[in-house]
Amino acid sequence: MKLKRIQKELQALDDMVSADIGILRNRIDQASLDYSYARKRFDRAEAEYIAAKLDIQRKTEIKEQLTEHLCTIIQQNELRKAKKLEELMQQLDVEADEETLELEVEVERLLHKQEVESRRPVVRLERPFQPAEESVTLEFAKENRKCQEQAVSPKVDDQCGNSSSIPFLSPNCPNQEGNDISAALAT
Repeated sequence: MKLKRIQKELQALDDMVSADIGILRNRIDQASLDYSYARKRFDRAEAEYIAAKLDIQRKTEIKEQLTEHLCTIIQQNELRKAKKLEELMQQLDVEADEETLELEVEVERLLHKQEVESRRPVVRLERPFQPAEESVTLEFAKENRKCQEQAVSPKVDDQCGNSSSIPFLSPNCPNQEGNDISAALAT
């Protein structure tokens, strides 16, 4: 009996330990499963982190290369613009110089033409076959009288000689040729 009682107590202790061990084994198994799941998740996250880190490194390099390329393109474009602007400015200067030169030539030509025209006698005939006194302008009539007075003077007669066929052109009377024509028309 003592032996049976000792066996029972030992058996009760074994059952308690066995139950505790079973509970602990279940918890250990569950913890092992949780650990395994967490480890797999960590490994996946670590692999994803490494992949993401490599990916971001590659994409950073690509971004930097594209940024450099963009800066190069913008810089080259600005240089081309500056060069084109300089060419256009030079063309404008050349065109302005050419236009100025053309204007100067035109002004010179007009001044020369005006100078030549101012040296010519001005004769305005209202009707071609009228007497000189009626058809001559006032300015022409004054010059005509002045030149006739000079032609009558003995000095002019000496210069002309006895030749009556060649009319004497006085430098003081630019319209003398017109006077001779007027005199011829009047007769």
